[in-house]
Amino acid sequence: MGNSNTPYDDAFRTLLTDCSRLIIPLVNLMFDTDYHMDETVTLFQNESFITEGDDSKRITDSNFSIGSNINKRYNIECQSNSDGSIIIRVFEYATQIAISTATTNGDTTVFELPRTGILYLRSTNNTKKHKILVKAPNGECLSYTIPVVKVKDYTMEQILSEGLWFLIPFYFFRYNLKELDASTDKIEAMKDFYTELWQRLEGYVDKGKITEFEKCSIKAMCDKVAEALALNFDNVQKGIGEIMRGQILEYEAKRIAREAAVKAEKKGANKANLLAIKNMISFGVPKDKILSKYSSELYEEALKLIEEDEKSLKEN
Repeated sequence: MGNSNTPYDDAFRTLLTDCSRLIIPLVNLMFDTDYHMDETVTLFQNESFITEGDDSKRITDSNFSIGSNINKRYNIECQSNSDGSIIIRVFEYATQIAISTATTNGDTTVFELPRTGILYLRSTNNTKKHKILVKAPNGECLSYTIPVVKVKDYTMEQILSEGLWFLIPFYFFRYNLKELDASTDKIEAMKDFYTELWQRLEGYVDKGKITEFEKCSIKAMCDKVAEALALNFDNVQKGIGEIMRGQILEYEAKRIAREAAVKAEKKGANKANLLAIKNMISFGVPKDKILSKYSSELYEEALKLIEEDEKSLKEN
């Protein structure tokens, strides 16, 4: 059986890839850890070959470490339905990750299972953490629990106050779409809710809690999830179209990041070129030779810098 990707899996993986640090508060909540937001999140290969007669390839939703110990792995799976099948899959993924990080010392090989958790987008009161019991051939047992986080348990106020930014795109699962589609008032309330949310996220950007890139990424994934869920609800789709605009591959956040990278690269190149021109002028290289390689604007800027340096030396 091959791996079936949903728009929700894609949104989860895209947000994890583009804004890795946003997963840290969710990890702290799920595993009772206390990582800081400035810790390094390292992502690893998330494709595994599961033997079912045809060596099927499955893709885990995540395989990452936080901090300097890259062998201490985390695997959080995004599950849209509480049907019980996820437990077999997470154990399969866990063993594959353990194999990839196995270490051998003499006649002993250590397989370290990742800390695995499940993010349930839909759930019931019976959706709870699950215990895994592994029986070894010698009769010994390994027992551990798979913790869960259920989106429906968190209001937007809780999500924002606890910094659970990663959950925001999946908040749309809380809506009863059939009721929403049948009520103009509820659609207007939904639009007001998200309009206010975008404004609040702007405030968090201003306070330095999240970056502009992260804000735009969150919004783009909100678009993707909401559009997928509302596929069969025309009125809801129309309401979403009025407040949410975004594409997973070319959303505004990536444009901002690209432009920032180009500007930084250009700034670095200009700085190096100005230094080169200043040195050439100092060594008496003719102006025409300098202009054969560099622009007249950079040449004039270099002259100004030399004048400023000379003026500074005289003043001192």
